[in-house]
Amino acid sequence: MSANDLKAEVEKVGKKLLTKLNNLPQADIYEIVSFTVILVFIALVFVLVAMACCYSCCDGHTKKHRFARVQPTQAV
Repeated sequence: MSANDLKAEVEKVGKKLLTKLNNLPQADIYEIVSFTVILVFIALVFVLVAMACCYSCCDGHTKKHRFARVQPTQAV
C-alpha cells in the first residue's frame, strides 16, 4: 500500500466520520447509542495500550518473584 493510497483511505474514513458527526443531532436514539459505544470502545483500547506501554517502560515485566526452593526429603 503506497502513501497516496493510505492518505486517500484516511481522508475517506475522516469524511465518513465527519458526516456521521454532522448528522448525529438528527439521528435516532439507536444511532447515537451505537456511535457512543464505538467511541467508548476505541477510547478504552487507547487507554489499555497506554497502560501496557507504561508497564513495560517502568520495568514491570522484569521483576521476578522469589520462590522457596524445595529440597528432596531423606529416604525413610
